[in-house]
Amino acid sequence: MRAWGLLIAGAVSPFLFSATLPSHVALALLLLSSLTALNPRFRIYGLFPLAFMLTTVVINARIAERWPLSDNKTSVSVTGIVGSLPHASDDVVRFTFFPAKAGDLYPKKIRVYWYRNRNARAGEKTALPRVRAGQRWRLQLELRAARGRINFSGSDAERWYFADGIGALAYVQDGSNILLAPAGRLDPQHWRQTVYDKLNEKAGHAPALRMLTALAIADRRDLLESDRDILRATGTGHLLAISGLHVGLAAVMGFYLGRLAGLFAGVGLNQRFALALPWLSAWLGALMYSALSGFGVSTQRALLMLTVATMVMASRRNIQPFTAWMIALALVLAVDPFAPLRAGFWFSFVAVAVLIMLFAPRQGQMPVWRRMLLAQVGISVVMAPLGMYWFQQASFPGLLANLAAIPVVSMIIVPLILVSLPLLWLPGPLAGWLLGFAGWVTELLFALLAWLSQLQPAAFSTTRTPGLAATLLAMLGAVVVLLPKGIPLRFLGALLMLPMLLTSPQNPRAHETRVDLLDVGQGLAVLLSTQNYLMVYDTGPGNGRVDEGGWDMVAGSIRPMINASGLAPDLVVASHADLDHAGGLNRLRGLYPGARFLASLPKPRAGIEDCRAPRGWRAGNLSFEILHPSSGLPYLGNNSSCVISVNGVGMSVLLSGDISRTVEQRLVERGLQPHDIITVPHHGSSTSSSQALIEAARPSLALISAGMNNRFDFPRADVIKRYAREGIPVFNTAGCGGIRITGQADGTSMAESARVVRKAIWRWPAEAGCPTGR
Repeated sequence: MRAWGLLIAGAVSPFLFSATLPSHVALALLLLSSLTALNPRFRIYGLFPLAFMLTTVVINARIAERWPLSDNKTSVSVTGIVGSLPHASDDVVRFTFFPAKAGDLYPKKIRVYWYRNRNARAGEKTALPRVRAGQRWRLQLELRAARGRINFSGSDAERWYFADGIGALAYVQDGSNILLAPAGRLDPQHWRQTVYDKLNEKAGHAPALRMLTALAIADRRDLLESDRDILRATGTGHLLAISGLHVGLAAVMGFYLGRLAGLFAGVGLNQRFALALPWLSAWLGALMYSALSGFGVSTQRALLMLTVATMVMASRRNIQPFTAWMIALALVLAVDPFAPLRAGFWFSFVAVAVLIMLFAPRQGQMPVWRRMLLAQVGISVVMAPLGMYWFQQASFPGLLANLAAIPVVSMIIVPLILVSLPLLWLPGPLAGWLLGFAGWVTELLFALLAWLSQLQPAAFSTTRTPGLAATLLAMLGAVVVLLPKGIPLRFLGALLMLPMLLTSPQNPRAHETRVDLLDVGQGLAVLLSTQNYLMVYDTGPGNGRVDEGGWDMVAGSIRPMINASGLAPDLVVASHADLDHAGGLNRLRGLYPGARFLASLPKPRAGIEDCRAPRGWRAGNLSFEILHPSSGLPYLGNNSSCVISVNGVGMSVLLSGDISRTVEQRLVERGLQPHDIITVPHHGSSTSSSQALIEAARPSLALISAGMNNRFDFPRADVIKRYAREGIPVFNTAGCGGIRITGQADGTSMAESARVVRKAIWRWPAEAGCPTGR
């Protein structure tokens, strides 16, 4: 058991560092550590450096195979296989692509985006391409580095790309895009696509079909955002992710089919084989269901643990539960060394560890209801810190929700799905009837979960991210509290949970003013805050919709930064109506109804004040003045941007929207005052940042929000030169990620960038010149 523990610790440890050793150094150290094998007393301790160095070499290999930033926007013709179920929305199809000539020429996996009208002429409508899993295509691709947006808090797309082996992003271009061959019959993705089609053919009428599909083939593409919100609030997301519970049910069905086959085989069957047949049948059933699910991490864990159990039963050996758990964990790490970068890996294995800890040491019979209650209490308490660390959320109604949902899913819904899957290929309506009933039960269950989700306090839905040490201490404290009766002082374990609960917000201290320029791609979102006031200037790109077809930067970028501040927005401003600035406005209105909303829009909207100059107000240590547009001016798009001057402790900020030289000249003629910081107008377009504006504003720092390799080529080189000639540093979110400026009462300030602060093995480095906080 100690040997397995050392292997696991060595395989996980490299991900705790922000950089890796070079591969040749790692191999040299591995050879040196192998000398411990010469001494039998220390031989076992060589397992840790063995796993550590081998994982380091694998990490370096994945870093080396990524498409380089220097080759961004390279157009190439690539032949390969569609390696995932395509996800089609209104105007784009997204899928994973496996190039045939991966390695020297291209990364092994490419994330492809095929837009309907990306290259169409103005006014022309093109058809959304029909792409199927397993098909062989030749595509004309514009390749880009697998680089994502990064802020001081919020989602981390780069970690997902790295963990999943996505070496490049690509956009399909006009050219020779040809389907070369249909999917092969033995391709697992082809079978997933086939089952998906059969489900829609036989049970297209079934209620909650999107959820049945998730349980059948682990395809969550069709889940609504409201579904995901309910699952998060009630802590039941694991029920729609094929994991140990579901694979175990498939194994149980396989086990009894094996026993039935043994009975039909007759008495002549070898006794040892007859004993092993049900277990082999269980393993085959689990394997087939795992293949349909795409072999996710939780599925791998369940399958490997079942494999260990099958081998133990077949060999008639005895093995301790924790030993089997550690063997399965080590095997998952061997199959996928990057599994620790996924939340599902930790949730899956920690949940099983909690169950083993709860029931392995407890002797005697226990009523079923009490075992279920104990299991859910244990998992809920131990997993709460993990949920706060990974998702900044813990579920208050999760205990009740799981007690109600687990029996329904495991005893009714999943068995009906498993029975229905082979029936999809038979004539007649039986499969449709079974799936219809399963859908009806699922819909009723979700109605209950939706009601329970209303019990989720806001404080549990927007927790701040605790540190790793605080999270581990809290989980240890939960384990101590759950120890069997008779162990003295076990409730003192609750004290270990206090550091996590006392996590301080990241809002500025007294007599500080902070500006956060968020990395939202090609758009703009700024947070300006003091210790007790928060303003949001522009709401990032999006399509402005809050229905199921809506998208924006609120959930992944803006809201996590707001939550981290510990404040709710007092003021939300949309500089103008363009969707790269107002894309998340409607979403924020729904999330923060108590905030004041101010915008420059073509038409008045209820609940949103019109941004018009001259107008000013104070809020604590901050003073605001609207400089543009003046009352009486018509709406002029970019040139109607709401320009606001903010003066706070230690800094003054000019928030400029997308104004052009015309409005800049107007501001200068009206006596524009110097400002410490300016958000560069229109993302650095050549139509803005005139010499007159720069000389009048005389900023100490210029901030640009732009997407990496955006199609407008913002910021333009001539704009950067104008600021450089005046000795003004320019920071760009495209190269630095989110940018934070904190002003002090003595007039000094500190600049930081998210790419520097949130260094990680998988992170693309910040560009030269990005602020470091020193």
